[in-house]
Formats: sequence, C-alpha cells, structure tokens
Amino acid sequence: RPKAWSKLVLQAWDFRLSSAEDRQNWAQSFANRLRSLRDEEDQANARKQQTTCQKYALLSRRCLGMFLNVVLIACTWAAVLLSTVKRDQISKQLGTWLSAAGAGAVGIQIGDLAPNLVVSTVGGVLPTLTKMLTDMEKWPPAVRARHNLWRLYLGKILNVVVVIGLNVELIAGKPLYGQEEMLVEHDVRYKCVEDQAGAALFSLVCTEFLLSLALKPITGIISGRAWHRLMGKGDFKMPEFEVPDNAVDLIYFQCLLWSTSLLVPPLVFATPVLLFLQFKWLKYSLGHLTSRPFVAETCALSVTLLQLLGCSCLLFSVLAYCLAVVPLPHTSLCGPFDAGRGPLAALAAWAWAAGSSSSAMGYAKGALEVLYNNPGIMIGVICTVALLMVLQRSGGIRAHRLALEQLHLATSRQIESLENELWRVERHSELLKKRLDWHEKTKASA
Repeated sequence: RPKAWSKLVLQAWDFRLSSAEDRQNWAQSFANRLRSLRDEEDQANARKQQTTCQKYALLSRRCLGMFLNVVLIACTWAAVLLSTVKRDQISKQLGTWLSAAGAGAVGIQIGDLAPNLVVSTVGGVLPTLTKMLTDMEKWPPAVRARHNLWRLYLGKILNVVVVIGLNVELIAGKPLYGQEEMLVEHDVRYKCVEDQAGAALFSLVCTEFLLSLALKPITGIISGRAWHRLMGKGDFKMPEFEVPDNAVDLIYFQCLLWSTSLLVPPLVFATPVLLFLQFKWLKYSLGHLTSRPFVAETCALSVTLLQLLGCSCLLFSVLAYCLAVVPLPHTSLCGPFDAGRGPLAALAAWAWAAGSSSSAMGYAKGALEVLYNNPGIMIGVICTVALLMVLQRSGGIRAHRLALEQLHLATSRQIESLENELWRVERHSELLKKRLDWHEKTKASA
C-alpha cells in the first residue's frame, strides 16, 4: 500500500517539537507506527497465501477465543454477584476464623469489603487473561488493540453494573430481576437503605482508587522484578505502560464516580481532585515506573475510546433516568420527598406549587429560608465557582504562555529563514559584482 507508507513517511518531521524529550517521543511513536504498518502488511500477505483449511482453523481459533472470553466475563460476574449476596456470611465466617488470633474485628471488616476486593482482584486479573485470548486469536495489531479495549471495558463495566443493580434493588425495596426475594437485605447498622447503598458504592470508589489505580504500577514492577529474578536473563526492563488498560480504567472509574454521586452528592466536589491525582500518578508512572508503550493506530484507538466513553454516558443516563422516575419507598427523614413518589414527579410538584403561589415574593422568601437553613449549599456553590475561576485563570495563563512559546519558535524560524535568504542575496550580489568587474575589464582591454 504505497499510499499508507507515503502518508506516514511524508509527515515524519514536526517542526513544533522544541525539547529533546518531545523529539525522542515523536521518533519512538513514528517507529512504532512504521512497525505496526509493516506487521499489518506481513499479516495481509500471509492471509492471502492461506489455504482454505488454514482460514477455517483461524476462524475456529477466534470463535473459541471469543467463547472463552464470554465464559471469563460470566465467571467474574458470578464471583461479584456471590460476594455481594453472601457478604454477611463471609464477614461472619472471617470474624470466626480470625477471632482465635484476636483479629475478629479485622475479619469482619475484610468480609464487609469482600465485593470490593473481588472487583479489584477481577480488575487485576482480567487484562492479562484478555490479552492471552486476543493473542491466541491472531488478530492484526490494530484490531487486537481495539479488541482489548472493548473486552476489558465490558468485563469491568459489567462488574460495576452488577453492584449498582443490586443496590438499586435495595433502594426500590422489591425484587427486580425475577426472583422471589431480594438479593441484598437491609443492614440494621444503617437507618436508611439509601445510606447503605451510598456507603457500598463509596467504599467501592475508595478501594478501586487505591487498589486498582494507585497500586497497579507498583504491583507491575514487583511482579516484573520477581519474574526477572526467577528467569535471570539479561537486564531488567521496566514493564510497558499499557495504554488500553489505563484508558479503560479511567473511563470505568469515571463512570463509577458518576453513578456513586447520585447517592453520595458530596462526591461531586471530590471527583476533580481524584481525577487530578490519577492523572498526576499516571504521568509519574509513565515517566519513572514504566517503559514507553508500543501503540498501533493511534487514531483508531482514539475513536474506540470515544465510543467507550459514549457507552458509559449512555449507561449513566439510563441509571439516572430510572432513579428519577421510579417511585422510591423510604422511611421518614430518609429522603427529600415523600415515599412512593419519583424524584422527578416530586420536583415537578414543587415547581407547580411554587408557580401557583400567591406571589413571587413568597417563593423567593421560601428559597431564602431553604438557603439559610442549609448553608452547605452556598458554601458548595462558592467553592465550585472559586475553583472554576482558579482553574480558568491558571489554564488561561498556561495557554497564553504556550502560545507565546509557539510564536517565539515560529518567529525564530522565520528570522533564520530570512537570514539565510539575506545571505543568499548578498552572495548573489557579490557574484554579480565580480561578473560586472570582469565584463568591464574585458571591455577596457578590447
């Protein structure tokens, strides 16, 4: 494919690169794309030379790999479901086992976190098994990267769907999935089932942030060094920064934050902080704890990531819509509206009552009373506005500085080009002057 090679080779140099690190990263990325294109052409040529039996064998291999992937996802789903349903029994059993060592309370705490630990364990094992299956299926590099993204996303997001679905059933107060009894019972330690569901999801956010995101690069280095010591061959190389894994983790964690914020509204203020810390930690991991990744077809991966983000937004919209329109039963002082009414219906009733009041002054007075009795609303609004102003100012200063640097580089290149042109003109004028002198001497001698 000459067009593919020419499109890649003819844009081999980027004049906007200023630092040595940027040029090194660009060179490595360019080499990776060339290598990916070469591998794709080799595999395309190999596919053209395949016999019918080899084609059917490859098809059978891929069907088997997809089937095993579905079985793997189903097993992880069952593990998360059982750990959530049997959480009380697991907590009591661990408390009994560890009570002999004087750590019965620790066993109970670990048992309460059993679903979270299962989700984190599944999230750590799933990438390795998924890549083994996609490698077995012999996909081209770009297609294999997209398969890894989709399969990792489905495996992780379905586990969260199980946990959220069980908590939604707990809030609804009735079986929702065709069974006779509810799968999760009300814990007497919580007065409201909304508090129990919110605490379960918030604990899942904390464990995922610590175990699945923060400790992932460290566990990769530890396992890599252990494997290097066991094999004892060559120099130790840092584990590669896995772009599909980290991208899926980011989208999955973002969807988890969105869903949890419906039951834990203060989490909205902590979400930017968590995402900022995750970004800084990933940046540090990329520079110091991992090696540069091999990325094939960056544009295709970007499109796939946008598709995954769109699926997450769709799932969150469905969850928010269901919680907004479904009448929720709850005891007194456990919700801002009456039991048996949907939040959207209660909000519409409040708006209708406010619109049909005798005067707008009475409505304004009621709104001021609400704000006076709940000062946290104004504090939250002020903090949010202040944070947005600080971020906008810092981002504007950074953008202006970057624009000035780019302008300085462009101006420097233009000045250098003009100096070269001036030198060429001076050189040409000297040649013309010498030629004129020669013609005058020749004319005078004649």
